[in-house]
Amino acid sequence: MKKVKIFIYALIGLSIFSCKEDLRAPLYDGQNPPPPISSANVEAIPGGVKITYRLPDDPGLLYVKATYDLKGVKMEAKSSYYNNFIIVEGFGDTKEKEVSLYAVSRSEKLSTPVTLKVTPLPAPVYDVYNSLQVNESFGGFTIAFENPAALGGGVNSNITMGVVRWDDTLKEWVRFDSFYSGLAKGMFSVRRQPSVLTQFGVFLKDRWGNYTDTLKTTLTPWPEVELDRTKFKDARKNPVPQRAPFPELTGIVKDAEHEGSYPWDKMFDGDITTFFHTKQRYDMPIWMPVDLGVTAKLSRYVLWQRTGSGWPFTHGNPHEWEIWGTTNVADPNSWIKLDHQVMVKPSGSPIGVLTNDDKAVAELGMEYNIDPALPAVRYVAFKLIDNWASIGGATGFMHVAELKFFGQLK
Repeated sequence: MKKVKIFIYALIGLSIFSCKEDLRAPLYDGQNPPPPISSANVEAIPGGVKITYRLPDDPGLLYVKATYDLKGVKMEAKSSYYNNFIIVEGFGDTKEKEVSLYAVSRSEKLSTPVTLKVTPLPAPVYDVYNSLQVNESFGGFTIAFENPAALGGGVNSNITMGVVRWDDTLKEWVRFDSFYSGLAKGMFSVRRQPSVLTQFGVFLKDRWGNYTDTLKTTLTPWPEVELDRTKFKDARKNPVPQRAPFPELTGIVKDAEHEGSYPWDKMFDGDITTFFHTKQRYDMPIWMPVDLGVTAKLSRYVLWQRTGSGWPFTHGNPHEWEIWGTTNVADPNSWIKLDHQVMVKPSGSPIGVLTNDDKAVAELGMEYNIDPALPAVRYVAFKLIDNWASIGGATGFMHVAELKFFGQLK
């Protein structure tokens, strides 16, 4: 019996030794470089090229690498052997470029290069620049844009917009604002500008450092003021207008009560680290009315979500809502709809993905315009249709860190 045990232990030891030997063995021990790619075909795309090719018949092939020069910097792009194409991008002009392609083995051995002359299309940032529309607005101006390249969902079409103002004293352009977007279409608003004739400029930059020219415009911002939040009062316990959409379960729109230590006035305390929070599992939509304390023609409002680690664009932060207004809170039929919004992440990323740019925009507050043709109001109501945690759902809740309203007093 003792001999049998010794024999078994010996077998186990041999197996362990063999396993260790296998782990030490290289996954691929070929020392010869793979053959080069062949049959390369070039397709020009905005700011780059897509190169398709035939892969070499080599068991050690791991990927294909492209090398090229971008503003004097040596760049690389890689594509797995599962693909038969590679994307080379970042170019800011349509001049002829040189790209070298290498087949690379598992041992990082490079094939001989296949060098191509390529000519990209204009970078997406220039298409965005050509779409810019600047219009006077309250406290500044608006900048509308279109970015068709962003429809693909990639970050390489994202843009940063810089805003400058001519300084007569310094005799130079001074940058004072900037915006970021990964969306296919949108509008930015420049605010807090005096109502005097001023020369402004707008330029764009992409992630590769490609800059457009500066679009110059001279305009006079419309006057506006921020409504005094210390005059705001809770307007709940008044008749609620019964307008579609209605709650699926009860069919009746109701006021919402606050949860614990997150009362109504936290929306108007000037502190974005505190927040208002309704109770849970309300039948949505939820109605939240406010007495502004003055009658005003509203121009816009700014909403701050509950922020902090992981909160923006999730949980009870508003996703879809309406803004209503009236001068007679006692009459439920007097309310008119001022705005309807569906919040969109500036990065364009899917639900559950939160980028640093998304966080930054949420902390700055998200601004929404109100049609200046609408009448002045004394009361406004935030009608929550759904939140980020229950998009399209029948029940839910809401938390908002801060709300600010702007306009012209009447």
